[in-house]
Amino acid sequence: RTVSGMAYTQRRMSRGHRIRLVVAVLALAAIAFVAVSTASTRSLAPTAQAASACGGDPSPRAPANPLGLAQNPGSNPLTGAPFFIDGPRHSPAAGAIASLLGFDPTGYADADSWAAFYLGDVLRGVGSHPSQTNEVRQLAKIASQPEVQRFSAYAHGGTPSGIYAQVKKILCDNLTADPGSVPLINTYFLHPAVGGCATTGQINAAAPLFKARIDAMASANGDHPAVYLLELDAFGASGCFARTGSLPAYEALLRYEVDKMSALPHTVVYVEAGYSDSNSAGYTARALNNVDVRRIRGFYTNDTHMNWTIDEVNWAEKISKLTHGAHYIVSTSDNGNGPKLNPHPVTQGVEDLCNPPGRGLGPAPTTKTGFPHADAFLWVHEPGNSSGSCHGGTPSGSFWTARAVDLASHANGRLGPHYASRPY
Repeated sequence: RTVSGMAYTQRRMSRGHRIRLVVAVLALAAIAFVAVSTASTRSLAPTAQAASACGGDPSPRAPANPLGLAQNPGSNPLTGAPFFIDGPRHSPAAGAIASLLGFDPTGYADADSWAAFYLGDVLRGVGSHPSQTNEVRQLAKIASQPEVQRFSAYAHGGTPSGIYAQVKKILCDNLTADPGSVPLINTYFLHPAVGGCATTGQINAAAPLFKARIDAMASANGDHPAVYLLELDAFGASGCFARTGSLPAYEALLRYEVDKMSALPHTVVYVEAGYSDSNSAGYTARALNNVDVRRIRGFYTNDTHMNWTIDEVNWAEKISKLTHGAHYIVSTSDNGNGPKLNPHPVTQGVEDLCNPPGRGLGPAPTTKTGFPHADAFLWVHEPGNSSGSCHGGTPSGSFWTARAVDLASHANGRLGPHYASRPY
């Protein structure tokens, strides 16, 4: 690789340099433990075929173990899955760490892992950049956790062939940073195709391209094990379709994607259900039943909101009862301090969603939730991505290092405001 860290590691260090390095390493010891732990968990890889760079898993689907994990997961198909952790080449948080320490993230290879990067260049690099120690420590809280990949209509021009290429690049190239891992993938095709409140005619006109994109994604994924979180804001932002009578056409497109991705041999699929401060449990359950939620593992919530985890769990449990026991995932990307409520919810919306200050990382990703229908708490979007220029933010969708550091510095694993604080 061409990264300047290679030359750095070959230099002789002065005594003062070594002292600074020791101090910095001690300050980072807790996160270093996470990195070492991460490296060791990669022994929990799926089958040998799945562990290859892009070979997939040609074996038949095992209903009790659809991801082909080395150890049977039991009743929860996600238990024990080694979810993909990206390296400095593509991970926004790891790349930000590299930049803080004077390394060029683009100089790393796809296959450079987070653990090797952290235990190598980072723990050495903080010795010459001691003032960056706290920022590195905070960013490492994000970089050391599974990163959700996004397949969207904006990839490679939005053509079916471009989307096929994007999927193949993630599965065949990027995943070499964590061989044998299982990617977490969210999708964003529906809203780009139909907008926020299209008519039935407009939705039907958008259907051919939408379906071609989904077909391309499914074809590129093939028999590769993956967990899919379908369509950001699918039902959370669907109220207008319900009011104008175009919801059935909208649901038909979402049902097409649900059915297509659930037909693949080694996928576990969830579809977006919204958030507890938006639609009712009854409305959401009816919509989920209409898109064949019974054919997949279940649904996920809180994808673009910051509601308390326990509020989402209580809401999701009501939905589960109305959807034949569907299981669910709660996004905890940035809900460690709950939502920032707007003073005028009728005109402003219930919560501030545009880089609200004072938020924090929520519970770390886990499949040990303590709730029978909750398969996992996951970060379904990258903590630190900006929502736009509000509150001094960077362009929407870009990684904003200062916000990521702030979120991490307020990280808290508590489930709600009446639970004991659990900063980390």
